[in-house]
Amino acid sequence: MNEQFYRTVSQMLEDTISVYEELLELYKEKKKVLLTPKNSELLRIVDEKILAQVNSVKKVNEKREEFCKENEIEPTNISTLIELAQRENPEFEKILSEQKVKINEVAEEMALVEKTNVELIKHGLVMSDKLLDIIISAATPQTDNYDMHGKNVDTSELSISSIVEDA
Repeated sequence: MNEQFYRTVSQMLEDTISVYEELLELYKEKKKVLLTPKNSELLRIVDEKILAQVNSVKKVNEKREEFCKENEIEPTNISTLIELAQRENPEFEKILSEQKVKINEVAEEMALVEKTNVELIKHGLVMSDKLLDIIISAATPQTDNYDMHGKNVDTSELSISSIVEDA
């Protein structure tokens, strides 16, 4: 394989790192939005940006897969390309090793931020459920029954009248 091949592999890795770093920044932005009140519109905007960035990730992956097909390399994952390039051309070994470390760091940080975002969303749902329960309980009419002394009577007991006398 020639030097141009390795330069192309290195450039594809740089493109991948760049796309993932941008996605990581969007995940961090989403985390900030999740921590602020009244965030539904901002959250929608950030989610749209994330979806657009995911499409960029897909394009980078498709480009890498096409490159691998053209050069008859299987499988088409990043690690395989790095290992092949390091084996075949030691001149690129340092650059590719650094890129591999960078990709791993970005991927790990992205996974951690996304896990945090999921937990924040779960917490928001729990808080929304509690708020809804409070609103419903405040809005429902009180249907308690009282005896002639003004004491609350358990309505789960069957009785003939709504006023129950103490014996």
